[in-house]
Amino acid sequence: MGALPASASPGQAAAPTSTQKDINPLDYQAGRYIVVLTEQPAAMYDGGTAGLAPTKPKPGHKLDANRPEVKKYQAHLQNKQAAVAKTENVTVKRTFTAAINGFSAELSAEQALGLAKDPNVLAVAPDTENAPDYSSTDFLGLSGQNGSWNTAFGGQDQAGKGVVVGVIDTGYTPSSPFFAGEAVKPLTGAPQVGVPYRTGDGKIAMLKANGETFTGECQKGVGTGAAFDGTACNSKVLSAHYFADDFLKYVPPANRAPQEVISPVDVASHGTHTASTAAGNANISASIGGRNMGITGGVAPAAKLSIYKVCWEDNDPNTGGCYSSASVAAVNQAILDGVDVLNYSISGSTSTTTDPVSLAFLSATSAGIFVAASAGNSGPTAGTVNHGAPWVTTVAATSFSSELQGTAEFSDGTKFRGASMMAHGVAPSHVVLAATAAAAGAATPELCGPNSLDAAKVAGKVVVCDRGVFDRVAKSAEVKRAGGVGMILANVTSSSEDVDLHSVPTVHVNPPATQLIKDKVTANPDILVSLVDRDTTGLPVDPQPQVAGFSSRGPLGATGSDLFKPDVAAPGVAVLAGVSPIASGGDQFGMMSGTSMASPHVAGFAALLMAKNPGWSPAVVKSAMMTTAGAVVNADGSRNTDVFATGAGQAAVAKALNPGFVFDAGDVDYLKFIQGTGIDLGIPGLGSTAPRDMNLPSFAVGSLAGKVTVTRTVTALTPGMYKATANVPGVDVKVVPSSLNFAKAGQQREFKVTFENVNAALGEFAMGGISWQGPGTTVTSPVAVRPLPALVAPELAFTSGSGTGSAKIPVVSGSNSPVALTLDGLSKADSTAIELVPGPLVTVPNKSNFLKEVKVPAGTTLAKFQVLSSDPTADYDMVVFNPAGSYYDVRTGSSSESLSLRNPQPGTYTILANLYSSTGGAPVKATVDAAVLGGSVGNASVSPNPLQLANGKPGDVTLSWTGLAPGSYLGRVSFGDTGTQTFVSVIITDGGAAVVPENGKTGGADKPGKPKGAAPGAGLRL
Repeated sequence: MGALPASASPGQAAAPTSTQKDINPLDYQAGRYIVVLTEQPAAMYDGGTAGLAPTKPKPGHKLDANRPEVKKYQAHLQNKQAAVAKTENVTVKRTFTAAINGFSAELSAEQALGLAKDPNVLAVAPDTENAPDYSSTDFLGLSGQNGSWNTAFGGQDQAGKGVVVGVIDTGYTPSSPFFAGEAVKPLTGAPQVGVPYRTGDGKIAMLKANGETFTGECQKGVGTGAAFDGTACNSKVLSAHYFADDFLKYVPPANRAPQEVISPVDVASHGTHTASTAAGNANISASIGGRNMGITGGVAPAAKLSIYKVCWEDNDPNTGGCYSSASVAAVNQAILDGVDVLNYSISGSTSTTTDPVSLAFLSATSAGIFVAASAGNSGPTAGTVNHGAPWVTTVAATSFSSELQGTAEFSDGTKFRGASMMAHGVAPSHVVLAATAAAAGAATPELCGPNSLDAAKVAGKVVVCDRGVFDRVAKSAEVKRAGGVGMILANVTSSSEDVDLHSVPTVHVNPPATQLIKDKVTANPDILVSLVDRDTTGLPVDPQPQVAGFSSRGPLGATGSDLFKPDVAAPGVAVLAGVSPIASGGDQFGMMSGTSMASPHVAGFAALLMAKNPGWSPAVVKSAMMTTAGAVVNADGSRNTDVFATGAGQAAVAKALNPGFVFDAGDVDYLKFIQGTGIDLGIPGLGSTAPRDMNLPSFAVGSLAGKVTVTRTVTALTPGMYKATANVPGVDVKVVPSSLNFAKAGQQREFKVTFENVNAALGEFAMGGISWQGPGTTVTSPVAVRPLPALVAPELAFTSGSGTGSAKIPVVSGSNSPVALTLDGLSKADSTAIELVPGPLVTVPNKSNFLKEVKVPAGTTLAKFQVLSSDPTADYDMVVFNPAGSYYDVRTGSSSESLSLRNPQPGTYTILANLYSSTGGAPVKATVDAAVLGGSVGNASVSPNPLQLANGKPGDVTLSWTGLAPGSYLGRVSFGDTGTQTFVSVIITDGGAAVVPENGKTGGADKPGKPKGAAPGAGLRL
């Protein structure tokens, strides 16, 4: 076990009390952080501080950083940031005052925890390094004589006019035809909406549809990016910024991609693709590999673009180089520039709605900016959706075209079609599974990674390669290197079929074709296959749109599944758009897949809607898209009812112009939501809103027992009578009132919805919708509710002076049927009595420190480590080292400490107990406990069993134990077989009562901390 840096001496002052309701020391390890302070940023400050005038822009206006009151308030925030940083001797790296009120810095674990406890600090979040998530206009009905551009938005020259779309990504390609424009000249006469002009200081400005003015600049590159001299911006791309500080600081030159340039220029294609999809020029003739791909363009071709490069290429393909501090800085700049829409096709958090980037987006939303973000590419696994904040529109990905297909024709007459764009076919040839054609020493030949195939086994054959790990085009390159003549690329699990420019003719197939092909080749190694450049199966064309297998799914765990995500879906499979010639070997066009490609479609839709309705708030735009969305279908053409995959459905922008009524929300509503998640913002009288009551055009209840009622307020855009109908199979849904009558546009009405389970499966989400039929439109909201057998606290602790006794477990029944209870445990902890004196924490045993090793077997569902002090005035601390060489630091101001690890990594754990302080420096007794949950051992029971209470009725389950010796015990009570459970700790005292920790800290499946081998004195003092 390596050394821990020394802790503070017991005589130092305790850290201030935090405004957050639950600070988990496990969350704070040494590293880069963004520290967000509690005072509002300039974009949201509405007054209240003596001597500082409000700076929040009026609705429809941007933040003017040149106003004296804004400058004064920003200076105030910077002074406060400096004062907060000084309390922990922190060196501020970058300050933020517009999008968020905060700063970025490198922090020790002690500094991070100290700041988290500061009442002036809202959040201390890691400065994470995220990754990008990887013509649709015809499919969406935008282009053509009768397309929406012409019929609803005044023609493609007006579609998005007067709106600026900001794209936070990998930069852009100035030479792309999607971004071509005219040189911008100085203003002559009065400004015209949508017509850029040069300002006196050389910047580019434009009067927007909402009456405000966008002002941007073309930031010159430096070093490797010096060729970008700031003259490339034009009448299409009004502004281009880059944020390279973190990349230059944390990635050594030797680890940077050789093609990377320090400028807004894109070397990865991702940003070029997303920007051209959202608002690229129209009527672009595209070709890939010599194949004519027809005419394409951006969703909002008349909108302008503002580029913010935050992602950088290095030699690690898994990092992506998208630092969250750079993203916050980009949002900050976008607010000051005055964009109307932001697209963020970069991964984000699944576990919180208030990370720094999300809070920056809240300020953007408060400034009237609509934010679209990708849902993530971790589907079809449930609970993987990113960007859960209600002020962000989170976008799932769908397929939209089956035109680019090929066929693998086997000599036995069977045919399998899949995505393909081959220049020529392959005559009947032998076929081999890559798994059976391994080169010497190749560990995973089935993946067709570089140098993994044996040329002697592959030459002249078609190779079946599994998707995964390596780039798809790298697989075909390996087949070609080994002498193969073609490839069948097989998805191991259902996912997108992608159209790539491969080194050999390729057909990309999905299950069940994957296993059928493998079984066929295994059974008959001499079978022949030909690859044909079209679909010859004669099967019906696949119905569209279908949700992509990779698209991340809800529910949103960050809010207990009480907030609905994703919001909407849009095309994200094999999307044709611009790419970077630097990344593609000279190509200008390419097809990419991912929710990254879906999000800019919705950003483009927002630009169309805001150009047409400049007074709409971001929440109104989101509501209009969600309540008018179209169906997403299954492979058989039936409607896909999994709303955690599809969101409200496929966004349909023309229908969104007439949404009937809308669910609006503003920054006060969002701040109440934040408080409803358990964060105290320190704003007197603000109140809180539970996530399930957030005024969204969707409904989610993660824990339904009895009746749950939620409230919504809607605003009419089209007056008239609207009547509600609801359909959630197995759940009784009552809407009160069931009719809403609006006399005029702008009127608001409130309604309540009550959910009660009837016969829906327990532990699973029941999904459906609520629709309001109104004058010429239907307003539809998706619904997902999960009935549970019971509501119970996830973890409870009891203490008793008797080895035979009982305790009550409060529950609320979720079913009228009997619910069987199962008890695992009570498993006795391995307890060691200790007596220490106060002293500094070190990693060797002495009179102030005690070490204990514990073995945790494989398959353990819960391990609990505790230091239980006998003196409530003393302060014992605990650090737990795990088998991976990291540690969990559980040093708080409590007298005792506790750590629970669910599904812990098997191996040896080391508990370090330290007595930090005691009254008068006296020695204090304690016990060091390590409990590993096992099966039932016959020393306890639960009653009644089964639990029989009416649905919604509260009651108690009695946990009884007998014959327990003094010590700590761990158990689990399961309610039915749906995953509802509570972990219980029972502490039997002997003589002096042990002090039970107030709130045991809970880690996930071995959440890593800092490596054991940290150098002594390296700065960890919590």
